[in-house]
Amino acid sequence: MLVLLALIATTSLPMALAERHPSLALALHPDHPRALLALAQEERARLTAAMAQKEEEAVARAEEAASAAAATAAAAPAETAASGDGGAGGDEAAAPPAPPAPANDADALARQEREHAASLTTPEATEPDAPEAADSVPPPAPEDLPALRAALSDLAARIRARAPLDATAWRLKGDTSDDLAAARQAMTEAVARSRRETVAAFWLMHQDYERRDYAGVVRLADVLLRTRPALDEYTLSYLSSLSLTPEGRAALVTALIENPSWRGLFLRSMGSKLAASDAPLALFQALKDAGSPPSEAELVPLLRARIAAEKRAGGAYNIWLQMLPEDEVLKVRPVNNLDFAQDPSSLPFNWSLPRSVNAFIDFQRASGDDAGRVLRIRFGVGRVRLGSLEQITFLRPGSYRFSGEQKGLMSSKRGMVWQVLCAGGGPPAGQSSQLLGAPRSWRPFSFDITIPNNSRCDSQRLRLIHDSRSTSEQFASGEIQFQSLQITPLEPAASGG
Repeated sequence: MLVLLALIATTSLPMALAERHPSLALALHPDHPRALLALAQEERARLTAAMAQKEEEAVARAEEAASAAAATAAAAPAETAASGDGGAGGDEAAAPPAPPAPANDADALARQEREHAASLTTPEATEPDAPEAADSVPPPAPEDLPALRAALSDLAARIRARAPLDATAWRLKGDTSDDLAAARQAMTEAVARSRRETVAAFWLMHQDYERRDYAGVVRLADVLLRTRPALDEYTLSYLSSLSLTPEGRAALVTALIENPSWRGLFLRSMGSKLAASDAPLALFQALKDAGSPPSEAELVPLLRARIAAEKRAGGAYNIWLQMLPEDEVLKVRPVNNLDFAQDPSSLPFNWSLPRSVNAFIDFQRASGDDAGRVLRIRFGVGRVRLGSLEQITFLRPGSYRFSGEQKGLMSSKRGMVWQVLCAGGGPPAGQSSQLLGAPRSWRPFSFDITIPNNSRCDSQRLRLIHDSRSTSEQFASGEIQFQSLQITPLEPAASGG
Protein backbone atom coordinates (compact mmCIF):
# COMPACT_ATOMS: atom_id res chain seq x y z
CA MET A 1 0.00 0.00 0.00
CA LEU A 2 2.80 2.43 0.81
CA VAL A 3 4.45 1.66 -2.51
CA LEU A 4 1.19 2.35 -4.32
CA LEU A 5 0.71 5.64 -2.48
CA ALA A 6 4.29 6.66 -3.27
CA LEU A 7 3.76 5.80 -6.92
CA ILE A 8 0.60 7.90 -7.06
CA ALA A 9 2.27 10.79 -5.24
CA THR A 10 5.22 10.87 -7.63
CA THR A 11 3.49 10.08 -10.95
CA SER A 12 -0.29 10.43 -11.24
CA LEU A 13 -0.73 13.29 -8.77
CA PRO A 14 2.02 15.49 -10.30
CA MET A 15 0.52 14.83 -13.71
CA ALA A 16 -2.88 16.05 -12.51
CA LEU A 17 -1.41 19.12 -10.80
CA ALA A 18 1.19 20.01 -13.45
CA GLU A 19 -0.73 22.56 -15.48
CA ARG A 20 -2.84 24.17 -12.73
CA HIS A 21 -0.43 24.06 -9.82
CA PRO A 22 3.06 23.50 -11.22
CA SER A 23 4.87 24.48 -8.00
CA LEU A 24 2.93 21.90 -6.00
CA ALA A 25 3.53 19.27 -8.68
CA LEU A 26 7.25 19.99 -8.60
CA ALA A 27 7.27 19.60 -4.83
CA LEU A 28 6.11 16.01 -5.39
CA HIS A 29 8.20 15.40 -8.51
CA PRO A 30 11.05 17.96 -8.85
CA ASP A 31 11.72 17.21 -12.54
CA HIS A 32 8.24 16.54 -13.89
CA PRO A 33 8.40 17.83 -17.52
CA ARG A 34 4.82 19.09 -17.76
CA ALA A 35 5.04 20.92 -14.46
CA LEU A 36 8.36 22.45 -15.46
CA LEU A 37 6.83 23.54 -18.75
CA ALA A 38 3.82 25.14 -17.04
CA LEU A 39 6.12 26.97 -14.66
CA ALA A 40 8.27 28.09 -17.58
CA GLN A 41 5.19 29.49 -19.31
CA GLU A 42 4.39 31.51 -16.21
CA GLU A 43 7.96 32.82 -16.08
CA ARG A 44 7.80 33.62 -19.81
CA ALA A 45 4.64 35.67 -19.24
CA ARG A 46 6.37 37.59 -16.42
CA LEU A 47 9.40 38.18 -18.65
CA THR A 48 7.16 39.52 -21.43
CA ALA A 49 5.46 41.87 -18.95
CA ALA A 50 8.82 43.16 -17.75
CA MET A 51 10.01 43.75 -21.31
CA ALA A 52 6.80 45.62 -22.12
CA GLN A 53 7.19 47.80 -19.05
CA LYS A 54 10.79 48.56 -19.99
CA GLU A 55 9.69 49.63 -23.47
CA GLU A 56 6.93 51.82 -22.05
CA GLU A 57 9.40 53.55 -19.74
CA ALA A 58 11.81 54.12 -22.63
CA VAL A 59 9.01 55.66 -24.72
CA ALA A 60 7.96 57.86 -21.81
CA ARG A 61 11.55 59.09 -21.34
CA ALA A 62 11.84 59.85 -25.06
CA GLU A 63 8.58 61.81 -24.98
CA GLU A 64 9.74 63.81 -21.97
CA ALA A 65 13.03 64.62 -23.70
CA ALA A 66 11.21 65.70 -26.84
CA SER A 67 8.84 67.93 -24.82
CA ALA A 68 11.76 69.52 -22.97
CA ALA A 69 13.58 70.10 -26.25
CA ALA A 70 10.50 71.72 -27.76
CA ALA A 71 10.11 74.01 -24.75
CA THR A 72 13.77 75.01 -25.00
CA ALA A 73 13.39 75.77 -28.69
CA ALA A 74 10.30 77.92 -28.05
CA ALA A 75 12.08 79.91 -25.34
CA ALA A 76 15.22 80.49 -27.40
CA PRO A 77 13.94 83.44 -29.56
CA ALA A 78 12.77 85.34 -26.47
CA GLU A 79 16.12 84.87 -24.74
CA THR A 80 17.96 86.00 -27.85
CA ALA A 81 15.85 89.16 -28.12
CA ALA A 82 16.32 90.00 -24.43
CA SER A 83 20.08 89.69 -24.61
CA GLY A 84 20.24 91.78 -27.78
CA ASP A 85 22.72 89.26 -29.19
CA GLY A 86 21.74 88.15 -32.66
CA GLY A 87 24.97 86.24 -33.14
CA ALA A 88 25.18 82.68 -34.25
CA GLY A 89 26.52 81.56 -30.88
CA GLY A 90 23.15 82.08 -29.12
CA ASP A 91 21.27 80.15 -31.80
CA GLU A 92 23.69 77.27 -31.57
CA ALA A 93 23.37 77.05 -27.80
CA ALA A 94 19.56 76.96 -28.02
CA ALA A 95 19.38 74.31 -30.75
CA PRO A 96 17.40 71.28 -29.49
CA PRO A 97 18.83 67.80 -29.68
CA ALA A 98 17.70 65.63 -32.56
CA PRO A 99 14.46 63.73 -31.77
CA PRO A 100 14.73 59.97 -31.40
CA ALA A 101 14.65 58.15 -34.73
CA PRO A 102 11.36 56.39 -35.44
CA ALA A 103 11.34 52.63 -35.22
CA ASN A 104 12.14 51.00 -38.54
CA ASP A 105 10.29 48.07 -40.11
CA ALA A 106 12.51 45.51 -38.42
CA ASP A 107 11.73 46.99 -34.99
CA ALA A 108 8.02 46.86 -35.75
CA LEU A 109 8.22 43.25 -36.85
CA ALA A 110 10.22 42.30 -33.76
CA ARG A 111 7.62 44.00 -31.58
CA GLN A 112 4.86 42.03 -33.30
CA GLU A 113 6.74 38.80 -32.65
CA ARG A 114 6.99 39.58 -28.94
CA GLU A 115 3.26 40.27 -28.85
CA HIS A 116 2.58 36.96 -30.57
CA ALA A 117 4.83 35.16 -28.11
CA ALA A 118 2.89 36.66 -25.21
CA SER A 119 -0.43 35.62 -26.76
CA LEU A 120 0.62 32.04 -27.35
CA THR A 121 0.67 30.96 -23.70
CA THR A 122 -1.25 27.88 -22.71
CA PRO A 123 -5.05 28.40 -22.44
CA GLU A 124 -4.97 27.49 -18.77
CA ALA A 125 -2.89 30.56 -18.01
CA THR A 126 -5.74 32.85 -19.09
CA GLU A 127 -8.79 30.97 -17.83
CA PRO A 128 -10.83 32.73 -15.13
CA ASP A 129 -10.50 29.80 -12.73
CA ALA A 130 -6.69 29.83 -12.82
CA PRO A 131 -4.96 29.85 -9.43
CA GLU A 132 -5.35 33.13 -7.62
CA ALA A 133 -1.87 32.88 -6.19
CA ALA A 134 -0.37 34.29 -9.37
CA ASP A 135 -2.44 37.46 -8.94
CA SER A 136 -0.77 38.15 -5.60
CA VAL A 137 2.69 38.15 -7.16
CA PRO A 138 3.72 41.75 -7.89
CA PRO A 139 4.55 42.49 -11.52
CA PRO A 140 8.28 42.27 -12.22
CA ALA A 141 10.30 45.43 -12.58
CA PRO A 142 12.56 46.03 -15.60
CA GLU A 143 15.61 45.51 -13.40
CA ASP A 144 14.38 41.95 -12.79
CA LEU A 145 14.94 41.04 -16.44
CA PRO A 146 18.35 39.36 -16.04
CA ALA A 147 17.14 37.21 -13.16
CA LEU A 148 13.96 36.26 -15.01
CA ARG A 149 15.92 35.28 -18.10
CA ALA A 150 18.31 33.18 -16.03
CA ALA A 151 15.44 31.41 -14.25
CA LEU A 152 13.69 30.73 -17.52
CA SER A 153 16.90 29.41 -19.07
CA ASP A 154 17.38 27.06 -16.14
CA LEU A 155 13.82 25.76 -16.44
CA ALA A 156 14.29 25.19 -20.18
CA ALA A 157 17.48 23.21 -19.51
CA ARG A 158 15.71 21.03 -16.93
CA ILE A 159 12.85 20.35 -19.38
CA ARG A 160 15.24 19.39 -22.16
CA ALA A 161 17.05 17.02 -19.82
CA ARG A 162 13.80 15.18 -19.07
CA ALA A 163 12.04 15.65 -22.45
CA PRO A 164 14.60 16.31 -25.20
CA LEU A 165 11.92 16.15 -27.91
CA ASP A 166 9.84 18.95 -26.38
CA ALA A 167 9.81 21.82 -28.92
CA THR A 168 8.77 24.48 -26.41
CA ALA A 169 11.82 23.81 -24.25
CA TRP A 170 14.10 24.46 -27.21
CA ARG A 171 12.21 27.61 -28.07
CA LEU A 172 12.57 28.84 -24.50
CA LYS A 173 16.29 28.20 -24.70
CA GLY A 174 16.49 30.35 -27.81
CA ASP A 175 14.28 32.97 -26.19
CA THR A 176 16.66 33.41 -23.26
CA SER A 177 20.00 33.11 -25.04
CA ASP A 178 22.18 36.21 -25.43
CA ASP A 179 24.18 34.57 -28.21
CA LEU A 180 22.49 34.99 -31.60
CA ALA A 181 24.02 31.85 -33.10
CA ALA A 182 22.99 29.75 -30.09
CA ALA A 183 19.50 31.26 -30.13
CA ARG A 184 19.14 30.49 -33.83
CA GLN A 185 20.24 26.90 -33.33
CA ALA A 186 17.75 26.45 -30.48
CA MET A 187 14.89 27.97 -32.49
CA THR A 188 15.78 25.71 -35.43
CA GLU A 189 15.67 22.70 -33.14
CA ALA A 190 12.25 23.82 -31.87
CA VAL A 191 10.75 24.06 -35.36
CA ALA A 192 12.36 20.76 -36.35
CA ARG A 193 10.56 19.08 -33.45
CA SER A 194 7.21 20.78 -34.05
CA ARG A 195 6.03 22.77 -37.06
CA ARG A 196 3.47 24.32 -34.74
CA GLU A 197 6.13 26.07 -32.67
CA THR A 198 4.91 29.40 -33.99
CA VAL A 199 7.07 31.80 -31.98
CA ALA A 200 10.24 30.03 -33.07
CA ALA A 201 9.10 29.96 -36.70
CA PHE A 202 8.36 33.70 -36.64
CA TRP A 203 11.69 34.42 -34.97
CA LEU A 204 13.60 32.43 -37.58
CA MET A 205 11.62 33.97 -40.44
CA HIS A 206 12.47 37.46 -39.25
CA GLN A 207 16.14 36.55 -38.81
CA ASP A 208 16.23 35.15 -42.35
CA TYR A 209 14.58 38.33 -43.59
CA GLU A 210 17.26 40.48 -41.97
CA ARG A 211 20.00 38.21 -43.33
CA ARG A 212 18.37 38.40 -46.80
CA ASP A 213 18.01 34.64 -46.86
CA TYR A 214 14.84 34.90 -48.92
CA ALA A 215 14.55 31.18 -49.55
CA GLY A 216 14.56 30.70 -45.77
CA VAL A 217 11.82 33.31 -45.37
CA VAL A 218 9.62 31.52 -47.89
CA ARG A 219 10.28 28.12 -46.30
CA LEU A 220 9.25 29.33 -42.84
CA ALA A 221 6.31 31.29 -44.22
CA ASP A 222 5.14 28.03 -45.77
CA VAL A 223 5.23 26.45 -42.30
CA LEU A 224 3.27 29.30 -40.72
CA LEU A 225 0.68 29.58 -43.47
CA ARG A 226 -0.05 25.87 -43.18
CA THR A 227 -0.18 25.73 -39.38
CA ARG A 228 -1.32 29.16 -38.17
CA PRO A 229 -3.95 30.63 -40.53
CA ALA A 230 -5.00 33.12 -37.83
CA LEU A 231 -1.64 34.86 -38.30
CA ASP A 232 -1.77 34.97 -42.12
CA GLU A 233 -1.81 38.77 -42.21
CA TYR A 234 1.62 38.98 -40.57
CA THR A 235 3.14 36.11 -42.52
CA LEU A 236 1.91 37.45 -45.86
CA SER A 237 3.45 40.84 -45.10
CA TYR A 238 6.90 39.22 -45.18
CA LEU A 239 6.18 37.55 -48.51
CA SER A 240 4.83 40.80 -49.96
CA SER A 241 8.08 42.52 -48.95
CA LEU A 242 10.06 39.91 -50.88
CA SER A 243 8.29 40.88 -54.09
CA LEU A 244 9.99 44.31 -53.94
CA THR A 245 13.44 42.94 -54.81
CA PRO A 246 14.62 40.72 -57.70
CA GLU A 247 16.19 38.22 -55.29
CA GLY A 248 13.03 38.03 -53.21
CA ARG A 249 10.87 37.55 -56.31
CA ALA A 250 13.13 34.71 -57.46
CA ALA A 251 12.61 32.93 -54.13
CA LEU A 252 8.86 33.46 -54.35
CA VAL A 253 8.65 32.17 -57.91
CA THR A 254 10.57 29.03 -56.97
CA ALA A 255 7.98 28.27 -54.31
CA LEU A 256 4.87 29.44 -56.17
CA ILE A 257 5.43 27.36 -59.30
CA GLU A 258 5.10 24.30 -57.04
CA ASN A 259 1.53 25.45 -56.38
CA PRO A 260 1.57 25.43 -52.55
CA SER A 261 -1.76 25.52 -50.76
CA TRP A 262 -1.31 29.22 -49.94
CA ARG A 263 -0.46 30.40 -53.47
CA GLY A 264 -3.93 31.77 -54.23
CA LEU A 265 -4.22 33.42 -50.83
CA PHE A 266 -0.89 35.20 -51.26
CA LEU A 267 -1.43 36.38 -54.84
CA ARG A 268 -4.92 37.61 -54.02
CA SER A 269 -3.55 39.55 -51.04
CA MET A 270 -1.09 41.56 -53.14
CA GLY A 271 -3.76 43.97 -54.29
CA SER A 272 -4.53 45.09 -50.74
CA LYS A 273 -0.84 45.51 -49.85
CA LEU A 274 0.86 46.74 -53.04
CA ALA A 275 -1.93 48.06 -55.24
CA ALA A 276 0.00 51.14 -56.41
CA SER A 277 3.35 49.35 -56.80
CA ASP A 278 4.81 47.71 -59.89
CA ALA A 279 6.16 44.83 -57.78
CA PRO A 280 3.07 42.60 -58.26
CA LEU A 281 3.34 42.96 -62.03
CA ALA A 282 7.03 42.01 -61.90
CA LEU A 283 6.18 38.92 -59.83
CA PHE A 284 3.28 37.93 -62.08
CA GLN A 285 5.46 38.39 -65.15
CA ALA A 286 8.14 36.16 -63.60
CA LEU A 287 5.50 33.50 -62.91
CA LYS A 288 4.30 33.75 -66.50
CA ASP A 289 7.87 33.38 -67.80
CA ALA A 290 8.27 30.32 -65.56
CA GLY A 291 5.21 28.70 -67.14
CA SER A 292 2.88 29.26 -64.18
CA PRO A 293 0.97 32.50 -64.88
CA PRO A 294 -1.61 33.77 -62.37
CA SER A 295 -5.15 32.53 -62.87
CA GLU A 296 -8.04 34.90 -63.31
CA ALA A 297 -9.03 34.44 -59.65
CA GLU A 298 -5.47 35.33 -58.60
CA LEU A 299 -5.22 38.32 -60.94
CA VAL A 300 -8.60 40.04 -60.55
CA PRO A 301 -8.14 41.30 -56.93
CA LEU A 302 -4.96 43.12 -58.00
CA LEU A 303 -6.68 44.65 -61.04
CA ARG A 304 -9.61 45.96 -59.03
CA ALA A 305 -7.34 47.25 -56.24
CA ARG A 306 -5.18 49.03 -58.83
CA ILE A 307 -8.24 50.69 -60.36
CA ALA A 308 -9.41 51.83 -56.91
CA ALA A 309 -5.94 53.12 -55.96
CA GLU A 310 -5.33 55.07 -59.18
CA LYS A 311 -8.96 56.16 -59.76
CA ARG A 312 -8.48 55.10 -63.38
CA ALA A 313 -8.25 51.81 -65.25
CA GLY A 314 -5.18 52.27 -67.48
CA GLY A 315 -2.65 50.67 -65.12
CA ALA A 316 -4.83 47.63 -64.44
CA TYR A 317 -5.56 47.28 -68.15
CA ASN A 318 -1.82 47.22 -68.90
CA ILE A 319 -1.27 44.49 -66.28
CA TRP A 320 -4.08 42.41 -67.77
CA LEU A 321 -2.71 42.73 -71.30
CA GLN A 322 0.75 41.64 -70.19
CA MET A 323 -0.67 38.53 -68.53
CA LEU A 324 -2.57 37.41 -71.64
CA PRO A 325 -1.07 34.84 -74.02
CA GLU A 326 0.10 36.39 -77.28
CA ASP A 327 -2.73 34.89 -79.32
CA GLU A 328 -5.30 36.29 -76.86
CA VAL A 329 -3.82 39.80 -77.01
CA LEU A 330 -4.66 39.96 -80.72
CA LYS A 331 -8.34 39.41 -79.88
CA VAL A 332 -8.60 42.30 -77.40
CA ARG A 333 -10.85 45.17 -78.49
CA PRO A 334 -11.76 48.53 -76.92
CA VAL A 335 -15.07 46.83 -76.04
CA ASN A 336 -14.83 43.08 -75.52
CA ASN A 337 -17.30 40.27 -76.03
CA LEU A 338 -20.10 42.35 -77.54
CA ASP A 339 -21.52 39.19 -79.11
CA PHE A 340 -21.50 37.34 -75.74
CA ALA A 341 -19.60 34.47 -77.38
CA GLN A 342 -17.36 34.18 -74.32
CA ASP A 343 -18.68 33.47 -70.85
CA PRO A 344 -18.81 36.41 -68.44
CA SER A 345 -16.06 36.55 -65.86
CA SER A 346 -14.86 38.51 -62.85
CA LEU A 347 -12.43 40.50 -65.03
CA PRO A 348 -13.25 44.22 -65.18
CA PHE A 349 -12.65 44.17 -68.98
CA ASN A 350 -15.30 41.56 -69.75
CA TRP A 351 -18.98 41.30 -68.90
CA SER A 352 -19.45 40.66 -65.20
CA LEU A 353 -22.78 39.24 -64.05
CA PRO A 354 -24.49 41.26 -61.33
CA ARG A 355 -25.93 40.02 -58.08
CA SER A 356 -29.66 40.08 -58.53
CA VAL A 357 -32.88 39.29 -56.68
CA ASN A 358 -35.84 37.78 -58.56
CA ALA A 359 -34.01 38.18 -61.89
CA PHE A 360 -32.09 35.58 -63.91
CA ILE A 361 -29.46 36.18 -66.61
CA ASP A 362 -28.34 33.54 -69.09
CA PHE A 363 -27.01 33.21 -72.65
CA GLN A 364 -28.56 31.27 -75.52
CA ARG A 365 -27.20 30.27 -78.88
CA ALA A 366 -28.16 32.77 -81.58
CA SER A 367 -30.31 31.58 -84.46
CA GLY A 368 -28.87 31.35 -87.98
CA ASP A 369 -25.18 31.48 -88.77
CA ASP A 370 -24.30 34.06 -86.12
CA ALA A 371 -21.41 32.79 -83.97
CA GLY A 372 -22.49 34.90 -81.00
CA ARG A 373 -25.08 34.35 -78.33
CA VAL A 374 -28.22 36.04 -77.08
CA LEU A 375 -28.35 37.77 -73.70
CA ARG A 376 -31.60 36.87 -71.95
CA ILE A 377 -32.93 38.41 -68.71
CA ARG A 378 -35.97 36.80 -67.09
CA PHE A 379 -37.95 38.36 -64.26
CA GLY A 380 -39.94 36.63 -61.56
CA VAL A 381 -43.26 37.97 -60.41
CA GLY A 382 -42.88 40.79 -57.92
CA ARG A 383 -40.14 43.17 -56.88
CA VAL A 384 -36.87 42.93 -58.79
CA ARG A 385 -33.35 44.03 -57.87
CA LEU A 386 -31.12 43.73 -60.90
CA GLY A 387 -27.53 44.89 -60.63
CA SER A 388 -25.78 46.29 -63.68
CA LEU A 389 -24.28 44.02 -66.32
CA GLU A 390 -21.13 45.98 -67.17
CA GLN A 391 -17.50 46.14 -68.26
CA ILE A 392 -14.75 48.75 -68.45
CA THR A 393 -14.08 49.93 -72.01
CA PHE A 394 -11.43 52.03 -73.76
CA LEU A 395 -13.14 53.99 -76.53
CA ARG A 396 -11.02 56.79 -77.96
CA PRO A 397 -12.34 60.36 -78.05
CA GLY A 398 -14.91 60.71 -80.81
CA SER A 399 -18.51 59.96 -81.74
CA TYR A 400 -19.96 56.47 -81.93
CA ARG A 401 -23.27 54.72 -82.50
CA PHE A 402 -24.30 51.87 -80.24
CA SER A 403 -26.79 49.56 -81.98
CA GLY A 404 -28.38 46.20 -81.33
CA GLU A 405 -31.61 44.25 -81.39
CA GLN A 406 -34.13 43.53 -78.65
CA LYS A 407 -36.86 40.96 -78.27
CA GLY A 408 -39.29 39.62 -75.65
CA LEU A 409 -41.92 41.20 -73.49
CA MET A 410 -40.93 42.89 -70.25
CA SER A 411 -43.75 44.27 -68.12
CA SER A 412 -42.58 47.10 -65.84
CA LYS A 413 -43.07 50.83 -65.26
CA ARG A 414 -39.52 51.41 -66.43
CA GLY A 415 -37.47 49.35 -68.82
CA MET A 416 -33.82 48.43 -69.43
CA VAL A 417 -31.28 51.10 -70.38
CA TRP A 418 -27.84 50.78 -71.98
CA GLN A 419 -25.39 53.45 -70.79
CA VAL A 420 -21.83 54.55 -71.47
CA LEU A 421 -20.35 56.50 -68.54
CA CYS A 422 -16.98 58.18 -68.25
CA ALA A 423 -14.97 56.41 -65.54
CA GLY A 424 -14.06 59.78 -64.02
CA GLY A 425 -17.72 60.70 -63.48
CA GLY A 426 -20.07 63.21 -65.03
CA PRO A 427 -23.22 62.78 -67.13
CA PRO A 428 -23.55 59.74 -69.42
CA ALA A 429 -21.58 59.91 -72.66
CA GLY A 430 -24.59 58.19 -74.21
CA GLN A 431 -27.60 56.11 -73.24
CA SER A 432 -30.54 54.35 -74.84
CA SER A 433 -34.21 54.97 -74.32
CA GLN A 434 -36.35 52.69 -72.13
CA LEU A 435 -36.28 49.19 -73.67
CA LEU A 436 -39.06 46.71 -72.89
CA GLY A 437 -38.57 44.19 -75.67
CA ALA A 438 -40.48 43.36 -78.87
CA PRO A 439 -43.12 40.62 -78.53
CA ARG A 440 -43.00 39.06 -82.00
CA SER A 441 -39.61 39.58 -83.64
CA TRP A 442 -36.25 41.25 -83.19
CA ARG A 443 -36.49 45.01 -83.20
CA PRO A 444 -33.45 47.28 -83.68
CA PHE A 445 -32.45 50.05 -81.28
CA SER A 446 -29.55 52.51 -81.23
CA PHE A 447 -28.15 55.61 -79.54
CA ASP A 448 -25.18 57.89 -80.05
CA ILE A 449 -22.11 58.19 -77.83
CA THR A 450 -19.71 61.12 -77.56
CA ILE A 451 -16.40 60.46 -75.80
CA PRO A 452 -14.75 63.78 -74.81
CA ASN A 453 -11.01 64.26 -75.20
CA ASN A 454 -10.04 64.58 -71.52
CA SER A 455 -8.47 62.42 -68.84
CA ARG A 456 -11.77 61.90 -67.01
CA CYS A 457 -13.02 59.81 -69.91
CA ASP A 458 -9.90 57.89 -70.98
CA SER A 459 -11.83 54.78 -69.90
CA GLN A 460 -15.55 54.16 -69.64
CA ARG A 461 -18.15 51.91 -68.10
CA LEU A 462 -20.55 50.24 -70.50
CA ARG A 463 -23.52 48.88 -68.60
CA LEU A 464 -27.08 47.60 -68.85
CA ILE A 465 -29.40 48.52 -65.97
CA HIS A 466 -33.04 48.30 -64.97
CA ASP A 467 -33.79 52.01 -64.79
CA SER A 468 -36.00 51.88 -61.70
CA ARG A 469 -35.84 54.95 -59.49
CA SER A 470 -38.21 54.05 -56.66
CA THR A 471 -39.54 50.97 -54.92
CA SER A 472 -42.78 50.98 -56.90
CA GLU A 473 -40.80 50.92 -60.16
CA GLN A 474 -38.85 47.79 -59.16
CA PHE A 475 -41.75 45.45 -59.97
CA ALA A 476 -41.24 43.58 -63.23
CA SER A 477 -42.17 40.36 -64.99
CA GLY A 478 -41.61 38.68 -68.33
CA GLU A 479 -38.27 38.70 -70.14
CA ILE A 480 -36.11 40.70 -72.50
CA GLN A 481 -33.33 39.60 -74.88
CA PHE A 482 -30.47 41.39 -76.68
CA GLN A 483 -28.23 40.41 -79.59
CA SER A 484 -26.10 41.83 -82.41
CA LEU A 485 -24.57 44.60 -80.31
CA GLN A 486 -22.16 46.90 -82.18
CA ILE A 487 -20.31 50.15 -81.52
CA THR A 488 -19.52 51.95 -84.77
CA PRO A 489 -17.35 55.09 -85.07
CA LEU A 490 -19.10 58.13 -86.57
CA GLU A 491 -16.52 60.95 -86.51
CA PRO A 492 -13.59 61.98 -84.32
CA ALA A 493 -14.19 64.46 -81.53
CA ALA A 494 -12.52 67.87 -81.65
CA SER A 495 -9.16 67.87 -79.85
CA GLY A 496 -9.15 69.33 -76.34
CA GLY A 497 -12.92 68.97 -76.02
